[in-house]
Amino acid sequence: MLAPSAAEVDRWLRKVQGRFRSQIAGKTIAGTSKCLLVGNAVIEFIGKATFLTKRLKSKVSPLSHALKAIGDPWSFLILQEAFFGVRRFDDFQRNLNIARNTLTDRLALLIECDLFKKRTYQTRPTRYEYRLTTRGLDSYPYALFLMKWGDRWLPNEQGPPVRLRHKTCNKPLRPSAICAACRREVRAEDISINPLSAKDPAPEDSAQVRYSSRPALYTAGRPTSVGGALAAIGDRWGFFVLWLSFAGITKFDHFHRILGIARTTLTARLDRLAQQGLLDRVLYQDRPPRHDYHLTAKGKALCPVLLVLFDWGERGLGTEKTDASVLHKSCGERLRLLVVCENCKEVADPHDVEVIIRDESRKSSVRNAKSPTSSHISLSAGSKAGSRRKTVDPSN
Repeated sequence: MLAPSAAEVDRWLRKVQGRFRSQIAGKTIAGTSKCLLVGNAVIEFIGKATFLTKRLKSKVSPLSHALKAIGDPWSFLILQEAFFGVRRFDDFQRNLNIARNTLTDRLALLIECDLFKKRTYQTRPTRYEYRLTTRGLDSYPYALFLMKWGDRWLPNEQGPPVRLRHKTCNKPLRPSAICAACRREVRAEDISINPLSAKDPAPEDSAQVRYSSRPALYTAGRPTSVGGALAAIGDRWGFFVLWLSFAGITKFDHFHRILGIARTTLTARLDRLAQQGLLDRVLYQDRPPRHDYHLTAKGKALCPVLLVLFDWGERGLGTEKTDASVLHKSCGERLRLLVVCENCKEVADPHDVEVIIRDESRKSSVRNAKSPTSSHISLSAGSKAGSRRKTVDPSN
């Protein structure tokens, strides 16, 4: 039996629109797109199976909740510095080469979102330290996978500027995302995402920040692959577009209807992600020209980055329930992630990781560094960025 054409599929969808019932699961349409948006529902095609994805009852998007706090590159770069042991305003400013007013705004946002807590360390004049909270420490897997992706897809001629050593096994830390239920590594092909989990009907509030029109600023300070990875993804809309791509959305109109953003904004984000090599733009109609957008290998490698971000956002909702979730097809369970070391399979705890930074890459935080050899800083170092082998809980 020949696969139906796109026009035939569209005619069929128009017939059933507004009359979705359980028997729709018995319909089979092979050889068509992986996911189609119609009216108030999403029809998803996996192999020969066809099923309806219902609209979510909750008004909370875990992804949007996470992006409000750390979706802005500056916010997470500041958080990364805290993982390196930085606590004071001047050290953040010097290491990141960030404008002071921007730094002030982002620190206030991180405090509001309960990622930092402010403590006085000097009274005349009054000065503060910014320390990681439990919630802030919990975002550590996101940092690990951003760094892993950046090291792999944005290579540095001299090698990664930052290396991690897992103290538990005394080997380089390479994070792996596994399913808590079946303990299998999670891959992009093994997950099922409700596309409407990216929908957030709540209006943007005053806490929302803007993405810089000069992404090179994000890599102007301490050279880590995290800044490059965040610059490649872009702003919160870049995250949402990628999330929908993992959900199987490929067409412009479907992105637009789910996200509800201006068409010019969506066009700009799709173009940027294609330029960064994360999406492949495929012409499927000449007059007028229409394109599909498919994840490239480089884009698919971002799967654990978005999954840990979604998981972190979901945990942060606390008692505010959400029915948005990710299904792990391999075991059929709702996906709960564990981030482990590839070598010893133990959970990667930030207190058990040592950060090794090349001296030449630390010139903004270590003064008068003359030795060409690497310097070592515990990830949980609690003193200034230039300290050596300190082991103090950063949340204290």
